[in-house]
Amino acid sequence: MSRPKGSLAADHETKRRDLLTKMTTRLMHRQAARPSLRDLAGAAEVSVPTLRHYFGGRQAVVDAVLADCLRVGRDGLDAQRSSDRPFAESIQGYAEALIRALQAPRPVKLGDIFAVSLAEGFLDPQIGASALNHIVEPTLQVLEARLEEHMRRGEMIQADARAAGLMLLSPLLVACLHQDQLNGTHVRPLSTEDLARSVSEAFVRAYAVRAVA
Repeated sequence: MSRPKGSLAADHETKRRDLLTKMTTRLMHRQAARPSLRDLAGAAEVSVPTLRHYFGGRQAVVDAVLADCLRVGRDGLDAQRSSDRPFAESIQGYAEALIRALQAPRPVKLGDIFAVSLAEGFLDPQIGASALNHIVEPTLQVLEARLEEHMRRGEMIQADARAAGLMLLSPLLVACLHQDQLNGTHVRPLSTEDLARSVSEAFVRAYAVRAVA
């Protein structure tokens, strides 16, 4: 009996998603060395030729894994696009939510996704675009949208939203990577809760619209 029209594409996508799930766990498993294409094929329980059939070479595999991480996290990311809270509360709420997300104990931690995507991008310039497009830029663009909303509401001064977003995002991200992925908790521990508060307060002092006396 012939295969119904369209079922091949559905089967292909189902198999591809299954492979991505298994490879994501291996790629983000930072206790092991940076995986080769053969290592990723082993984690996915398929041969290297099969992996190439579904994705291509190693760069394409990493790109697909990072793209899938964005797909899985898209709803949670978009939830941070806006806030109905006043400016100062919104900024502190964003900072606290980002830190919670980066440090949340999941099978694949968001902090590990950032760490691995940055490491892969630094080591391979062709993967750098994938790290930006699927991980760094979506995070930054959501924050930009939130800040632009506060500008429209007259709570935040008119400014370059991308530059402002980087000023808020960067210390929070670096601090979490410092503490978790670089084992800073054992070298020089810090309170990420205190950091979120101090960074937020500094950001609000710099960007809040001041009431005219």
